[in-house]
Amino acid sequence: MKTRSGFGSLLTTILLLVIGSALIYGNLVNREVGDMIAKLLVMPWVGAALGVVMILSILLQWFGGIGKKRKKKFIDFQSDDGNVGISIKAIQDFIERVGKEFAAVKSIESELIEQKGTLDIAISVKVVSGNKIPELSAVLQQRIRESVRESLGLDQIRNITIKISEIVGEPAKHEDAPAHN
Repeated sequence: MKTRSGFGSLLTTILLLVIGSALIYGNLVNREVGDMIAKLLVMPWVGAALGVVMILSILLQWFGGIGKKRKKKFIDFQSDDGNVGISIKAIQDFIERVGKEFAAVKSIESELIEQKGTLDIAISVKVVSGNKIPELSAVLQQRIRESVRESLGLDQIRNITIKISEIVGEPAKHEDAPAHN
């Protein structure tokens, strides 16, 4: 979940930090301060004012993002007829569909890092047990690079990093293995 920044968020954070710190200090460090806070909070106007401030700060935080468009992240490249942008989400979905073409790939997640006109792709893969990971990784890297270049027009791919996050399933049993008694 992404947090919104702004006046409401700042006010809420400061208010909660002050109240929380005062309560901890008053109850654990200086009991006289704790007693004073307790006397203040039982006064109707102090409790009501504190409640109004907290509600307003939360409302400001919630509604502070209304009217602001969230900037979508795009990878831009130059075509013969102009500039083309493809959303990072669309590229990630495409890469993940390419990865699922492989029977050895149980699941795949990708992350894109754009730096100085080049693109690095980091992929986390769950692999089915019994597959040769070095061979699978090389073929998967090549297939993703070619597919992204041909289908999406992105040819400035610098690195494709594959991390095997998990090996799933039971290893295949071999017929020539001696039986254990």
